Amino acid sequence: MITALYAGVSGLALIALSINVIRNRMKFATTLGDGADLPLTRAIRAQGNFIEYTVFFLLLLLLSEQSAAPGFVLHIFGCVFLFGRGLHAYSLLKAEQYENGKITALPVWRIRGMMCSFTAIGGLSLLLIGDCIYRTMAS
Repeated sequence: MITALYAGVSGLALIALSINVIRNRMKFATTLGDGADLPLTRAIRAQGNFIEYTVFFLLLLLLSEQSAAPGFVLHIFGCVFLFGRGLHAYSLLKAEQYENGKITALPVWRIRGMMCSFTAIGGLSLLLIGDCIYRTMAS
């Protein structure tokens, strides 16, 4: 049920990011692609990046849960991941400043968000690898 919790929260976050894309598509009258509109491009990438990382994270979380990993560890990784995805989306949608389509400063919130996401994905990956090695040697 731990994975179900994070899948549910992720689903709601995806809806919010998708509504933001739709709102920007309507604002810029763009039905396909990004129409070279930076706010729409940013909205599309925030949504796309969320999907790209979340699907794999949830798979790792599910496998870890089925491997009987401690619940508190899974919740820590789940919270770190969602916090990171939130930072990443915030950076893309609000915090970053652009001039002529180029970012004007180091995207610190996006970097921190990616660090959180990588920590959660890497931690679960190592947990699964360790579990596989332990089970292989124990049998």
